[in-house]
Amino acid sequence: MKDGFIARVISLVLIIIMFIICPYIYSYSMTEWESRRVLLNDVSSFLDKVTDKRSISQDDLNEFSLQVASSGKILNIKVERLVKVYTKRKDGTINITYIVADNNSELNPRDIVRVSLNEITTSTYSKIMSTFLKLNEDNYSLTMSATVR
Repeated sequence: MKDGFIARVISLVLIIIMFIICPYIYSYSMTEWESRRVLLNDVSSFLDKVTDKRSISQDDLNEFSLQVASSGKILNIKVERLVKVYTKRKDGTINITYIVADNNSELNPRDIVRVSLNEITTSTYSKIMSTFLKLNEDNYSLTMSATVR
């Protein structure tokens, strides 16, 4: 009698896991990965747009921030212009470094535009993974760069 009760409890636990928790995790993981793919495409298209036209207007930044916000994540957006600077060392070699420029509106050829996205809050998917599977993931972050043509 006791063995039958234990088997029923184990069966009930497995049914809950298979029919409730697993689809729940799968649903949130698909939403999470879809939003990450949308963000990747949005950042790529923004970089292509600004490097082709060699300028970043306030309208471009507003449009980009709206596209990023439509992904459903709460993100910190950072757009930087990196300018190449040459310095000559005492031994005669030339050192090349990139410095963040203050003015983002006009871009010169071979400048680099860097976009960084960092998630501010923890997503539902991360919370579920932490609760049920004890997997702790860092918040989502994406950094992409492109050279101005």
